[in-house]
Amino acid sequence: MDLIKRFRLNHHSRIALVGSGGKTTLMFQLARDFGSRVICTTTTHLAVEELKSADQYLTLENLKDLPGSESDLTGNIIVITGPEGETDRVIGPSSEILAALDKLAKTWNCPIIIEADGARNLPIKAPAAHEPSIPEFANVVITVIGLSGLGKPLNGDWVHRPELYSSLVDLPLGSTLASEHLVKELISPRGGLKNIPEKARKILFINQIDSFPNWKAFHSHMDVLLSFYHSVGFSVLEDQMLLEVHEQIAGIVLAAGESSRFGEPKQLLDWFGVPLVKHVAEIAIKGGLSPVLVVSGADHDAVSQTLQGNPVNIVCNTSWQAGQSTSIQAGIQALPETVGGVVFLLVDQPLIPPKLIDLIREKQSRTPSAIILPKIEGKSANPVFFDRQVFEELLQLEGDIGGRALFEKYPPRGVPWEDSASQMDIDTPEDYQRIRFESGSEG
Repeated sequence: MDLIKRFRLNHHSRIALVGSGGKTTLMFQLARDFGSRVICTTTTHLAVEELKSADQYLTLENLKDLPGSESDLTGNIIVITGPEGETDRVIGPSSEILAALDKLAKTWNCPIIIEADGARNLPIKAPAAHEPSIPEFANVVITVIGLSGLGKPLNGDWVHRPELYSSLVDLPLGSTLASEHLVKELISPRGGLKNIPEKARKILFINQIDSFPNWKAFHSHMDVLLSFYHSVGFSVLEDQMLLEVHEQIAGIVLAAGESSRFGEPKQLLDWFGVPLVKHVAEIAIKGGLSPVLVVSGADHDAVSQTLQGNPVNIVCNTSWQAGQSTSIQAGIQALPETVGGVVFLLVDQPLIPPKLIDLIREKQSRTPSAIILPKIEGKSANPVFFDRQVFEELLQLEGDIGGRALFEKYPPRGVPWEDSASQMDIDTPEDYQRIRFESGSEG
């Protein structure tokens, strides 16, 4: 399923699984996807039957029983728990042993996956006062929910602790669960976000999408979800299918040049009643990019004044004379760590439609790539998406060169596009007048 790459996990990950609707299945799928040594454990309980998915299973009640050398164990998936508690269920190790497992994983250079919540095999739940039990060392928390309960009544057949859930989402018992109710619980500090360590990476894993044909209803909530979670995945774990992973995608409008050939600042040209730079920034916003940064330079003060009051961040590139690479770097350095990638737009291309940006973001959610761009009659076009995996290489660019310098190393994935007029750019006053005339009031 490639969960490791899609969720940006690594051997230093300390992953806590909370929520409902497939946590144990997800734990073992993650462990298999790592393809190397993984420690799996719990702070709640696991069914004895589920332990069959381990390559090796250890019960620890004393620190002295902690394994030492990695070579003492066979297989990759090592499950370590406390003793049996309820019938056919084992409990988690003590907090002292959990802390020791964290140190052991550092020695072995391997991840830990912890099931930190219980849901009695129901798809939806509300946490009790003592839940979830997330270790302090967890740096990734995956909140799981199953859609088999969507569209069903809010009762004990579908929801673990239905009374708590009813209070949390302000929905009477027995009422039909809709997507907005699930979202309300998922973004609540008393629900899906409860007890998550402040610096942990937060992932929402929406499972069982095959049970609800209208699962894309969640797309309308994506802006809200991505303001609380670093990424949102849609999956059918039983079929080992991860259909989509959404992340916050930023937009950077490159607007630092002095427009020497044009004769006046192109950024400030009138575009049907608004300055050109504002128009292009609005394209980025309408295309679902967030945050949107405008990199200014030669005319910083005027551009800043023009954009005052707009929902964009202005980044001043004081080295703009050294070429486009400096604007790319200024923009990348100003991005929050939460973004999964960025789409670059040029201030002198006013005809890029928001729909094209939507298509690029959709392509990335389904078939991720380091670089994605439109393809018009087989030729590369703008705007261009860069995944955060290449940010460090973008920061190494020099001179008047853009991200296309990385195309040979990272062959771009194409999005078919037919509108060649969208690529028209304003280089001269004649271009400006022609493009305005041809675009008309639709500009």
